[in-house]
Parts: sequence; structure tokens; C-alpha cells
Amino acid sequence: MRIQVKDFMSTPVTTAVGEDSVQEIRELMKEKGIHAVPIISYSNDTLKVDITIRGIITATDIGKDVNSNANVEDVMTSSSIHVIHTDSSANAAAKMMLRHEVHHIVVMDDGEIKGMISSMDFVKLVAEYSLE
Repeated sequence: MRIQVKDFMSTPVTTAVGEDSVQEIRELMKEKGIHAVPIISYSNDTLKVDITIRGIITATDIGKDVNSNANVEDVMTSSSIHVIHTDSSANAAAKMMLRHEVHHIVVMDDGEIKGMISSMDFVKLVAEYSLE
């Protein structure tokens, strides 16, 4: 059985923009029960809206020592954004996370964010499909 990313990714994805404050993101994460938020920007064309992922912000990035009034773009991780397609295999996603030593990857299809995969999603997947 080939498990695809779309079979176990977390949805919907909560996003933010770089101008949002650290405090806003802390509150958002607490409210939604999430630990990572993709930071996006929009480029608006008359025919379609293009979304660009500028970075990712995690609960670790905005720890207690970070100024609550700081903009997210000043503390987000922008160098290690990893994206995978909805039809990719769970194995490909796991290898990507291991290779790049990340805990979150963004799932995209046709230029749209469709979901996210976290290391916890893999724990849930193993628990669901484990053989006893």
C-alpha cells in the first residue's frame, strides 16, 4: 500500500504575513493548537493571485526571549522552507524531513498550499498503520 502525502497531511493550513507581530502568531498558535505557520506574500494579478511562501515560523522561533512586538519576518526561518506535492509518497516526505532535519514541510498543489506535514503527523501515521 502506497500512502500519499494527501492521505495524512494536516488541513486546513493557517498562514500569516511577515508584517504580523510575534504576539499575534503566539496567540494564533495557541488558539489553533499548532506549532508552525507558513509566512506568505501575495502578488495579485488580474487573472489570479500568486502565493509565495517566504518562510516558516515555529513555536521554537518565537520562544519567550523574543520581543512580542517584533515582526514575524524578523524571526522566521526563511532558508529551510521545504515543499512537497500532494501526490508524493509518505516515504518521500519522511526522507525530505530527515535529509533537511526539519519538523514541518508544506504541501502544495497547483501553486496553492493544501496542507502541512509535521513529525507528529508521522507519529499518528505509524500509530494508525502499525502491526500488532
